[in-house]
Amino acid sequence: MKVFLMTDIEGVAGVSSHALHSYPEGKYHEEAKRRLTGEVNAAVDGLLAGGASEVLVADGHGPGGISFDHLHEKALLLHGRPITREQLLEPIWDCDVVAVVGQHARSGVAEGNQNHTFDSRAIDRMTLNGREIGETYYLAAWAGLKGIPVVFLSGDAAACEEAETDIPGIVTATVKWGQGANSEICLSSQAAQGLIRTKVREALESHRRDPVQPIGLEGPYELRIRWFSTQAADEAESVSGCERIDGKTTCYRSPSLLDALRRLHRPEMPGVKPLSQVKI
Repeated sequence: MKVFLMTDIEGVAGVSSHALHSYPEGKYHEEAKRRLTGEVNAAVDGLLAGGASEVLVADGHGPGGISFDHLHEKALLLHGRPITREQLLEPIWDCDVVAVVGQHARSGVAEGNQNHTFDSRAIDRMTLNGREIGETYYLAAWAGLKGIPVVFLSGDAAACEEAETDIPGIVTATVKWGQGANSEICLSSQAAQGLIRTKVREALESHRRDPVQPIGLEGPYELRIRWFSTQAADEAESVSGCERIDGKTTCYRSPSLLDALRRLHRPEMPGVKPLSQVKI
């Protein structure tokens, strides 16, 4: 069984602040990368123990979140910047299942530590066919295009609750509890890694007995994004060819789900990293 292991940094135990941990200029960013890599390595251990033949780790955090020199020796790593959405996500389609480590809740979830949807400084809210979605559902929808399920996710409690709502049957591992946008109560790194190792193995074994179903959506499709500013909406409209709904909202409609998902666009704005450097 080949596993695609998507990673992010905001849902890692001990990583509580965008400014201090998650942004590359943060004082503790390198420490955050090592903590993410420790949780990833625990997941690789659990996946291999659960019968995985290959684990492809995708570095999904905007500026990069994996500490390469500390990565599990048996993992493969998909990384590099700039990277297109297709370069990051299309390898999913050569795998059997998807797992996620370090996930945060979607934008607007008050109890979600560092909650955001793709770009913490541009996107306020996103819906797909009227359903409010975050990065977890987006990833599951992409994987579901080829019938591939998301079977495991670790992160904060809000992210795990979101995943359990979005993906029936998924196994989750809660490693922290948000106390606000930039504070958390978390497990120790050792405890978080132990939980992930156990739960991700459980996820593979459970999936063999009772398979998690991939996300499937009936068309036509409508991806609607509310931006934090009219400038962001201006740029999204001009680049993506989206319909402008109101000052801060754009909408793209298509009979193709893949086309709709590909139309996610984050504009370049003063003080915001270029598209090639933000999370995909």
